Amino acid sequence: MKETSFDYQPVVISQTDHQTESPIVHDYAGFWIRVAATLLDSLFLVGLNMLVFNPLRRAFGVSDAFFSMIDLTEIIIDLLYMILLTWWSGQTLGKVILGIRVINARQSRGNLGLGQVFLREVIGKFLSSLPFSLGYMWVGWNQRKQGWHDLLSKTFVIRERRM
Repeated sequence: MKETSFDYQPVVISQTDHQTESPIVHDYAGFWIRVAATLLDSLFLVGLNMLVFNPLRRAFGVSDAFFSMIDLTEIIIDLLYMILLTWWSGQTLGKVILGIRVINARQSRGNLGLGQVFLREVIGKFLSSLPFSLGYMWVGWNQRKQGWHDLLSKTFVIRERRM
């Protein structure tokens, strides 16, 4: 029987042909742009609260000096705004306007978990406010522009690349 010859030649891939993944480089959002985003969010929430909750206070005869269920509802809505928008898209309205986003420091895609966002927005931001808001000011000193709340929740705040 005749041996059949195939023109089979193995493909040799040299080390230089491999593309190595380069580390992802982020443009971290600094202290002042983050302060500006927080101020924009505060303006939005104050406006919403004035439109919704002040008429409720007047309707139910609740004085401004008295803490009520209306005040508790206002606090809960403010927290839900911060938590749910950050979880859903990594951005609140202030962050959208200024082109910054919260991302997961542990994943290249940056998807955030709900528990991670809760840790950042509630527990982390409470701790960042103590003492004298030192945890927020930490953004100005940290190489990756992370405050204590970012370090605790393993997040970064980055500038989005605009096309």
